Amino acid sequence: MKAYKKRKRFIQTEAIALKVYDFGDADRIFVFLTPDQGLIKIVAKGIRKPKSKMGGHVDVLSKVNAYISLNDNLSNLSQVEIIENYKAIKDDLSLISIGFYLLELAEKFSVENDPNNDIYYHLAFTLDQLQKNINNDLLMRWFELNLLSLSGFLPDLYSCQISGNTLLEGDHLFSSVNGGLVEKKFSTNTDNYVHVDKNSIKAMRFLINNGWDDIRTMKFQNKNLKKIKEVTKKYIQTITQSPLNSEKFLSSVN
Repeated sequence: MKAYKKRKRFIQTEAIALKVYDFGDADRIFVFLTPDQGLIKIVAKGIRKPKSKMGGHVDVLSKVNAYISLNDNLSNLSQVEIIENYKAIKDDLSLISIGFYLLELAEKFSVENDPNNDIYYHLAFTLDQLQKNINNDLLMRWFELNLLSLSGFLPDLYSCQISGNTLLEGDHLFSSVNGGLVEKKFSTNTDNYVHVDKNSIKAMRFLINNGWDDIRTMKFQNKNLKKIKEVTKKYIQTITQSPLNSEKFLSSVN
């Protein structure tokens, strides 16, 4: 009986390049985040050859229009057009460290071949805002909290994760394992909680419940942003079970 080859499926999609590494003698593998395919790994054959038409067109931290031949194993990049090169980010050491951090977070909370266009557009929007180089600490905290929400890990900031009681206004504890706030009376010497003051709790709620246009001009106290950073860092590490590679670079230049 004659065997039939499975027909290749070609797609055209917008994508952000999260990772790139050399493969073989002349090829390169890209990890793209796309709105309709989720994370996708593709090989660009011959892209490192001097005469390749794609050679200088795409790199990490680029938004592209990609033409892809989908295969069961490794898909092929047949053509690519740059939409946004994020030059303002790449020309600034501090901004590029933040950019790499955002890319790694987006990858950690995305699934291969599982579309989540909300995460894609959240990343694309945040990179556009990063190019403006305004209120970057606040922008990172807003990105982190809303990425957690979009990926199904929204922390519960309204109910105690042990008693189930509605939280009264005041200071509480954040439990990364339980994914939310806990009343202080449940603290013990062995608990690995983060103490969160009431103003930082209010700030976290506000960042989750509002868009960037409503937030970007507001003044948040540095101590509240530092506390939110402490909470999100610990929570993200609990979810991903590993530290982020980009954090060391981020900390060294910011």
